[in-house]
Amino acid sequence: MLFTSNMMLEGRFYYGFLYAQHIELEKFNGHFPVFEINLQQETFGKHKWERAFGYPNIGISFLYTGLGKSPALGSAFSIFPFINFPLVRHKNFMFNLRFGLGVGYLTKRFDRLTNYKNLAIGSHINASVNMMLEARYKLTERLTLSLGFGLQHFSNGSLKLPNYGLNIPAINAGIAYRLARENRSIGDRFVPPTEPYSAILRHSIEFDIGVSLGWKNMKAVLGKNYMVYHLYENTFFPVQRKSKWGFGLDFSYDESHVKILESRGVDVTNKLNILRPGINAAYMLVLSKLGFILNLGYYLGGLERSNGPFYEKISFQYKFTKDFYANVMLKVHWGRADYIGWGLGLHIEQTYGKKVHK
Repeated sequence: MLFTSNMMLEGRFYYGFLYAQHIELEKFNGHFPVFEINLQQETFGKHKWERAFGYPNIGISFLYTGLGKSPALGSAFSIFPFINFPLVRHKNFMFNLRFGLGVGYLTKRFDRLTNYKNLAIGSHINASVNMMLEARYKLTERLTLSLGFGLQHFSNGSLKLPNYGLNIPAINAGIAYRLARENRSIGDRFVPPTEPYSAILRHSIEFDIGVSLGWKNMKAVLGKNYMVYHLYENTFFPVQRKSKWGFGLDFSYDESHVKILESRGVDVTNKLNILRPGINAAYMLVLSKLGFILNLGYYLGGLERSNGPFYEKISFQYKFTKDFYANVMLKVHWGRADYIGWGLGLHIEQTYGKKVHK
């Protein structure tokens, strides 16, 4: 059977404000509009993960905002792919959770001579993160209305300081136009059965072991750049087709900590004292070969503790073979980005339990 593309073109209007998470950003307080246009597609079960997540929408979006016409902040442009997960679906009504991650460009950045008031961002190119809860109502065969509340975030992950980041909470409304007739066969799709009883009697435990390297441009603060080395292990227990829970252990070595401690009068006689071991709880959301991972952790050691004993890691993991994957990770302390790490890892899966054949 041939399926239509289920493509929709949508325009959205936001109205929000800059959330001043640091006192240095309060000077930029103000309300302003944000504009978005996106192209999205309703999935129809071509892949198993689409059926498992209730046929989400996937698409790509272009976003623009003047950031309140601040001469220090300038304007922001962003392009990001996104996925829109349906949480509630009833006839013509849907309630969704949308997540997007892409690239943002800010026309103004910090410069100690020409733009010293902009302590929010130290680079033109930044990561762009978009999260939103939205309600959608199909008005006609072609038109869909939407209303939502979300957060737009720009940050460079401390690749270049300063990096307080920009957080923009906003309400929004939009209208989408379907470019072709709707594929009405979605409701007839089903998840093919597994082997008889195997899903019940067989279990698995998974080990992800990886390394990543981070880069911190701290010339504006400490006069040079520094490397960050990160070694980790995550142990996961799959609980269903789309979720895994577990725990992890990691070690991070940040070269900048020696300079930071010495600037406070702490003499670092052994550089191993800046090694920070940590334990954490781990969760993975699985989308075929792509995994979204969240770790909430606690440091067990390390001299540098200015950010507190707790940390968070947000990672994307892509399996390019059965046993190996690539990973990009954002290390965070209470919402403030520390660094971005890039790396590779080994995936080991151990299956146990009795397998029964019908």
